[in-house]
Amino acid sequence: MRGRFVNDLLESEKRKVRYEFLNLRNKLDALNISSYSGMIFAKVSELPVYANAKTAMFYLSYGSEVFTDPMITAAINAGKTVVVPAITDPQDTKMSAVKLSSVKDANQFVYGIRQPEIDEDNVVTKEEIDVVFVPAIAFDVSGFRTGYGKGYYDRWLEGIPAEKTVGIAFDFQVTDKLPTDEFDLPVGTIVTEKRIIYVHKTRKN
Repeated sequence: MRGRFVNDLLESEKRKVRYEFLNLRNKLDALNISSYSGMIFAKVSELPVYANAKTAMFYLSYGSEVFTDPMITAAINAGKTVVVPAITDPQDTKMSAVKLSSVKDANQFVYGIRQPEIDEDNVVTKEEIDVVFVPAIAFDVSGFRTGYGKGYYDRWLEGIPAEKTVGIAFDFQVTDKLPTDEFDLPVGTIVTEKRIIYVHKTRKN
């Protein structure tokens, strides 16, 4: 009973975080989202882990998230292989990394989020990816994140070195400390329109 109570309390705290930070993010207008996203990508471009990457995993932005379409297009034009998350079965918790040659190819929707078609020829293994850009509703300065609660990224990031993971968010989405459990994995770097936070945390895989 105690374990269940602790889990329920933790989930309640995470729901409060989602509500608070999602409300803040949804107050941004399209002009600010576009402007701040451009500033974030300018800082991303400074990161050696991105500059040296041959294969980069972005996410396809949804709603008021940091707008990634221009980042994806720039990476493709720079000759990088770009992959994005895709879900085969919404009832499952497994996520795949799928090659994307253009944002226009992301014409399918799962949970309202764009994704390309999945086939055996365009799925990339974790080992082939040099940098993973991770979304969140909120990050803390230790690299932990609160997402939408589905758990796709937490499961998918298992086994990926923290130094290959970069959280991107607006600066107000970064807080001192978030509620976490043993399944939460920190990112190695966080980039906002104002700063780059090097977490320098070695993840145990």
